[in-house]
Amino acid sequence: MAAVPSPTLSQPAPFGIVEEVPAEGPPSLVHPGWRSAFPWVIQGTTTRGGGQDPFDLGLFSDASAPGAVLERWDQVRRDVDVPRSVHARQLHGSEVRFHGPGDAGLHLADACDGHATAVAGVLLTVTTADCVPVFMVDPARRVVALLHAGWRGAAGGILEAGVAVMKARAGSRAADLHVHLGPSICGACYEVGPEVFSALGLPEPAHPTPLDLRQALAHRAVAVGVPEDRVSISAHCTLCNRDVLFSHRGGDRARQVGFLGMRE
Repeated sequence: MAAVPSPTLSQPAPFGIVEEVPAEGPPSLVHPGWRSAFPWVIQGTTTRGGGQDPFDLGLFSDASAPGAVLERWDQVRRDVDVPRSVHARQLHGSEVRFHGPGDAGLHLADACDGHATAVAGVLLTVTTADCVPVFMVDPARRVVALLHAGWRGAAGGILEAGVAVMKARAGSRAADLHVHLGPSICGACYEVGPEVFSALGLPEPAHPTPLDLRQALAHRAVAVGVPEDRVSISAHCTLCNRDVLFSHRGGDRARQVGFLGMRE
């Protein structure tokens, strides 16, 4: 999908800032407003945890022993009480897959950077360590989508692709969606070259400059029809909050997981 140019981001963002709160179950941070408004939604981002070993869920990052990683995946599924979770190797692209029912356990789909479902009991997951987990909920049709958005994915249209898949497969309308841009690296910590701004359709600075990727994604959500007051941005930065979250730029090889699903 072609990139959609974003507006200039020099103006103050109109989007709500949300400080996710710790939740019971897997060590995680959840959107408190969504937890109240959508009790049928399972949503969160895992953290480092409080144990001796970090709560690493990186299936493809080789930071932890594979057996320990798989046990943590099982723990997440048990703790949120869903039979099936879906994941995939991520390519920093814009492919979004729609999932129906299937066997219990962890299902690895073909490589992609986004997942959507209208089936309760299917937990969508993406791994991050500075990139943005993009949570999308359609309460009108009970459809959810979860995207992994680095700058390449954002420039390639991963957010727009997620909205398009929800519309094509389940009849969702952008005007009904709620979008939350979860814990990721913040604008103050994320310095990138002019080519990144150019790829995102933003004015090119003369030299490496900090970029607020979540704000850029928020503007893209509004550009495809999501109401401004239904777009929110996490207050948590993976690099500023390295005591709680994993950060690739901070030197971590481990990964946290954004997860989203619907209760049966």
